[in-house]
Amino acid sequence: MAAQEPSPPPSSLEGNKPGFPKKILANKLQDKHLCNICLKILRRPFQAQCGHRFCSYCFNKAVSSGPQKCSACIKEDIFEEPTSILKKGCAFPDNAAKREVEALEAVCINEECSWTGTIKEYEANHEGRCDFRILPCRSCKELLRANELERHNERECPERTLNCKYCKEPFHFKNIKAHDEICPKYPMICEGCAKKKIPREKYVDHIKLCTKFRTPCRFHVVGCDMTVGNLTFSPSIRLHINFGSTNVFLVNLESLQPQSLELAGHKIHELHQSLRELEVKMGQLSGAGAPVQGACLSRHCQELELKVSTFENIVCVLNREMERSATTMEAYNRQHRLDQDKIEILNNKVRQLERTVGLRDLSIVEMEAKMRDMSAATYDGVFVWKISDFSKKRQDAVAGRAPAMFSPAFYTNKYGYKMCLRIYLNGDGTGRGTHLSLFFVVMRGHSDALLKWPFNQKVTLMLLDQNNREHIIDAFRPDISSSSFQRPVSDMNIASGCPLFCPLSKLDTKNSYIRDDTIFIKAIVDLTGL
Repeated sequence: MAAQEPSPPPSSLEGNKPGFPKKILANKLQDKHLCNICLKILRRPFQAQCGHRFCSYCFNKAVSSGPQKCSACIKEDIFEEPTSILKKGCAFPDNAAKREVEALEAVCINEECSWTGTIKEYEANHEGRCDFRILPCRSCKELLRANELERHNERECPERTLNCKYCKEPFHFKNIKAHDEICPKYPMICEGCAKKKIPREKYVDHIKLCTKFRTPCRFHVVGCDMTVGNLTFSPSIRLHINFGSTNVFLVNLESLQPQSLELAGHKIHELHQSLRELEVKMGQLSGAGAPVQGACLSRHCQELELKVSTFENIVCVLNREMERSATTMEAYNRQHRLDQDKIEILNNKVRQLERTVGLRDLSIVEMEAKMRDMSAATYDGVFVWKISDFSKKRQDAVAGRAPAMFSPAFYTNKYGYKMCLRIYLNGDGTGRGTHLSLFFVVMRGHSDALLKWPFNQKVTLMLLDQNNREHIIDAFRPDISSSSFQRPVSDMNIASGCPLFCPLSKLDTKNSYIRDDTIFIKAIVDLTGL
């Protein structure tokens, strides 16, 4: 009798990439070297109990969310539970396939790269290090070869960072003109004295003292086009400011319309200032004996006061409109926040319902599996296992795609021991390739706490002759010191049975054990003492 150890679970730390691209192969690609999930060349291959191979990364990613059906088994129409269910702990590293893949001749897939070697050398020394691989620039996202990135970042990238030669501050190359407009050290030229290389931060102080710099008249906003220097005003310039500019100001005031609340306030301030200056001038003229000019200025003052009153009314109207607009906007914002809260609540409910539906679907799948097991189960210690499509399943076992098969569970009685059979159609252990191997498995049941342990009932295994003449029979009594017959602490114990149960040569010739491509396996558990 031989014991079957369960396969160790694949480590999540082995491999963090899917398979190699098909283009790296220098020779013809074979299907056995492909991962059945990513359809690329295997990287650190794992073999599931159904016989199909997967990349370590692809397998771990597929089973991370729970057991999955093997898509390759479904595609090849050989799906059979539980061997075709992918889950953690049901696959093992396929070192033979790994060595075979790593020895394949490879070439670099990057254009103009002449590297050649094996896939093992490609992964260890060339992958991710090729000077001809295409990478995006971190700043502008342009795709370039790895050996061109350094020159691009220094000379060509429009998003590269430079240091200003005047203020030494960093800025993006595309913003060079905008930076020149605000740089405090940028050299300016005085329009009055033509002095050069004046830092922008000192330019304002310079033009205040420059005797040749001319500035627009203070009334240029209402149409005066005269410019004055920084020298002390002459009497003629003063008279221009007090009278001539006032006339221009009054004429142009007729065409002014308030464009905004801020502009209207600014105009009112200027009007008040002009009124004060005119009142001072009127006092001077009255003392000088100029009643005609004083009367004229008085009329102008009255007109200005009327216009000031008009502007104040306009400002009041604009204030009221702005208050109404602000109130309406606040109401819209409040309603928008309420709508957003409702949308978030509904989204949470939808996500909760999706989780509930997912749990229900999983429960239904589990219930269906239990129903199938219950319909096939027996409760008298006698179990007949029908294996159809024997030839195809035998070929899968020889190819390594599905080396082992498990039978449905059966029981000694309704509250008795739970058991199943495990068969290797191409043999296992000492019988690999020469014999059909058949094993008996003790499973964890609902009533284990009420039963006597270790399991000590005689077990008889039979390959039935369908002519009822010469059955192949083997029987054994359990070794009570073996862990295979102790009370199970996992779903099933280690299998134990007959690795040399039936020579394959007896099944290859004409025989009565296989009929209509079907065989029957029978197990009998002695119920004496139960």
